[in-house]
Amino acid sequence: MKLSVGTNFDDRLPILLKDSHVDVFYGKLSSDLVGGGRPTFALPTIDRARVEEHVKLLHAYGFKFNYLLNATCLDNLETTKDFHYRLRELLEWIGTLQPEYVTVSLPMLIDMVRTALPDVKISLSTFANVNTLRQAQYFEEKGVSEITLPESRNRDFAFLESLRKNTRCDYQLIATNDCMLDCPMRQNHANFQSHASQCNHVTDGFALDYYMLRCTERKLQHPEELLKSQWIRPEDMYIYEELGYHKFKLTERMKTTEKIAATAQSYSERKYEGNLLSLLNSRMAEADFEMPNFSKNIKEDFAPSDKMRQVYRLLFSFQASIDNESLEGFLEGFRSKRCDRMDCDKCGYCAEWASRTVSVAKPGDEALKEFEQLFAALASGSFFESAAGAKAVWSAEGESLLEAVIGRKPEFIRDMAGPEIRKKSEELAAARGSAQVLRQDVAKANVLCTPADFRMFALSDLRALGFDTAELDLEEAAG
Repeated sequence: MKLSVGTNFDDRLPILLKDSHVDVFYGKLSSDLVGGGRPTFALPTIDRARVEEHVKLLHAYGFKFNYLLNATCLDNLETTKDFHYRLRELLEWIGTLQPEYVTVSLPMLIDMVRTALPDVKISLSTFANVNTLRQAQYFEEKGVSEITLPESRNRDFAFLESLRKNTRCDYQLIATNDCMLDCPMRQNHANFQSHASQCNHVTDGFALDYYMLRCTERKLQHPEELLKSQWIRPEDMYIYEELGYHKFKLTERMKTTEKIAATAQSYSERKYEGNLLSLLNSRMAEADFEMPNFSKNIKEDFAPSDKMRQVYRLLFSFQASIDNESLEGFLEGFRSKRCDRMDCDKCGYCAEWASRTVSVAKPGDEALKEFEQLFAALASGSFFESAAGAKAVWSAEGESLLEAVIGRKPEFIRDMAGPEIRKKSEELAAARGSAQVLRQDVAKANVLCTPADFRMFALSDLRALGFDTAELDLEEAAG
């Protein structure tokens, strides 16, 4: 087993994983001429000197390095003189890193990279979407050394067997992506991410990830999508090894150093106890991800930074759990299935397993309402307008909680507390980039408008009213 892991260019990573099954670290500059699969604003800001130092350390610890040039669209600039001049310069610099691999998606880049870096192996990105034997054979003939298959093929065992019998190149399977099965937005998302990390693109590294937001909304509506997603558990890697697949790619390089290392260790040990979703790309805990600095990384003419904070946190609104050990035997059910030719509703296999293994935190209705409002705002264009001065609109749940909260206050302060909490609630909604006041705004306003010595009683009142105060408790504890 060989693992490929994304680096965030923290020099602690090779030290933490020196005794693991990690073979290759992959990564790139925050932005460059070609771009890659993650937006600039969500990645650590690094320059060429930092990359050079880090790759030297990786090599010193015996790891290989894979530089990513895996954009799916170059705005047709690849056919211009200026682009070729700048690409040659970029490839010359990449050559000084002495990488073992360079990953590409576009067929034209295969020829360019091979010409400039003849001793470097070419790895074909999952963005190339190789999902037939004929496609794999074509790229093998083009001299590609390694192909990363799209996740949607991870459970198509007949296809995987056919590839191994009829081709000689290496293959890599992505184990930790939580993409929807046969995602209808896959290519759009890849193009979007590619432009979001190109140094010469008009968006300048900005990315309002509509596709990931739609994906999260879908999972809120249909939790069985979590099991349809083609991840690979640490305990199930042996099934693929028996088929001749020994390379597994682990994402996500936007996570913290500790989380990247912990995930790689779990796969190295072939065992994990806990919520499987915490190993995947699923946004279960903000603490596991490096949070972008929206005020610095986003131009206000693209989107208000306060609204971008709201959008980013919506990605964490779907809280669910899958006990990893409860999935023992789940993968075996796909031995005789062809999911790309079946109606999921008629099959029901994943839905039935989800009813037994997936636990979804409630309520999710408020999050779905926020998604609905966001998509409506994007469709109308109002999202790009500042929320300052907008008339607040109170949700029924917000009004109900405000009334209940005021009703629990001592009678002599109700007349004063009511307007104060109402005003603070509207300010908090505006800070989220929304004109609609939700229960969460009222709950937080209730705490903030209460003198520090008495906030324990405000939190107690909220709990008595059925509001989960876990997040507010943490904020209060942190001061």
